[in-house]
Amino acid sequence: MRHKSVFLFFAFTLASFLLIQCTGAPTPETPESVATSATQSAEPAGAATESTDQLITTATPAPTATPGPVTDLVSEVTATIGVEDTTFLGLTVEDWINLGISLVIILAGYLLASWLIQTLLRGVVRRTPIEFDDAFLKAIEPQLRWLAAVISVQIATLRLEFLSAGLKRGLGSLYFVLYLIIGFEIVWRLINYALQWYTEHILAEDEVERLGPVIILARRMGHITLIVIGISMLLTHFGVNIAALTAALGIAGLALSLAAQDTLSDAIAGFTILIDQPFRVGDRIEISDLGTWGDVVEIGTRTTRIRTRDNRLVIVPNGIIGKSQVVNYTFPDPRYRVQMDIGIGYGMDIEKTRRIIVDTVSQVEGVLKDKPVDALYNEMGESAMIFRVRWWIESYEDTRRVFDRVNTVLQRALDEAGIEMPFTTYDVNFKVSAEDAGRMSRAIREPI
Repeated sequence: MRHKSVFLFFAFTLASFLLIQCTGAPTPETPESVATSATQSAEPAGAATESTDQLITTATPAPTATPGPVTDLVSEVTATIGVEDTTFLGLTVEDWINLGISLVIILAGYLLASWLIQTLLRGVVRRTPIEFDDAFLKAIEPQLRWLAAVISVQIATLRLEFLSAGLKRGLGSLYFVLYLIIGFEIVWRLINYALQWYTEHILAEDEVERLGPVIILARRMGHITLIVIGISMLLTHFGVNIAALTAALGIAGLALSLAAQDTLSDAIAGFTILIDQPFRVGDRIEISDLGTWGDVVEIGTRTTRIRTRDNRLVIVPNGIIGKSQVVNYTFPDPRYRVQMDIGIGYGMDIEKTRRIIVDTVSQVEGVLKDKPVDALYNEMGESAMIFRVRWWIESYEDTRRVFDRVNTVLQRALDEAGIEMPFTTYDVNFKVSAEDAGRMSRAIREPI
């Protein structure tokens, strides 16, 4: 997180300086510029709307400092002493005194804010019944201290009358960028910490894995939204017309969406899968339209990866999964009922046969003991009575192994009980003429 913070700090700072260059450096105030500014300010309000179609507009000048009681007192003291005209390094004694007072304001403001954080805020959060606010306050305490420092520096510099309007405008932009970075960092930490707290303290253990993709999606969406808001505020502050920029981005986005329609469809289907959760990582699924089934190893934004039983990785676009029927063999219950049909010869005792089948299958390893075993006389076949045998297993993974054990012991039990399991036989009859029949009969009687 510290590396992300450093990266975001330099990114926002670089963007702010580029925007300052794009909007133009402040020019020193001259009588001509003051007159021009006054003339422009006297124009009707409707004239200001003519620049709304421009991408970049001129930033609002910073207000001049208004002398306060402390400044007036310093002026009176220096005038009384008679040093109001004395200068040192280009600054008067009054300016140096005001500069020292500003340094005291910075130090006092930072110390006061630190005391409020450690005493007042910590005392308030300790009285709440939950521990989230205590831990979160501890996590953002460095950002709050930075915020207090920036506020103190801004208050201290605004009161200095010897600073030029251009310098104050630049400092105002710098303060805004610092405020934006600090607020961005606090909200970023809030999103991460809130989701982490929800995962560790609110969700049950069996829900953490199931809702993991949804939490990841919520974190990504929160970060994206925060970045968009931060960039919009930064551009708006430096006079960039967001409406015109949004229109240009909208046209570019429309062209991009038409060119990457399939990719966007897969991405939207991926978000739907993460939210709706028809399957999760680790589930065994079958995609009926593709004839693909296996274990889900990853659910991505664009594709889902499935590992088959023969250890092959199948990468399926989410758009295809969204349009297909998906069978989930794991969720919500991994227990699975299997069945097979066997033929019993006509004339066999039906109830005896049913009892042997049920008793035999119930004792097979892998067949659930708390679930019923059924032997249903399902169909009267052409040469046998068709019994449908059904039983439950713990997981779909055991299907083939359990089938092998059931078939083996069931055939042995039926053979030992004398239960016939007939197979289909065919009688073939040939029709020939009398002449051909006589010829065949003579051929049989004649020796070779």
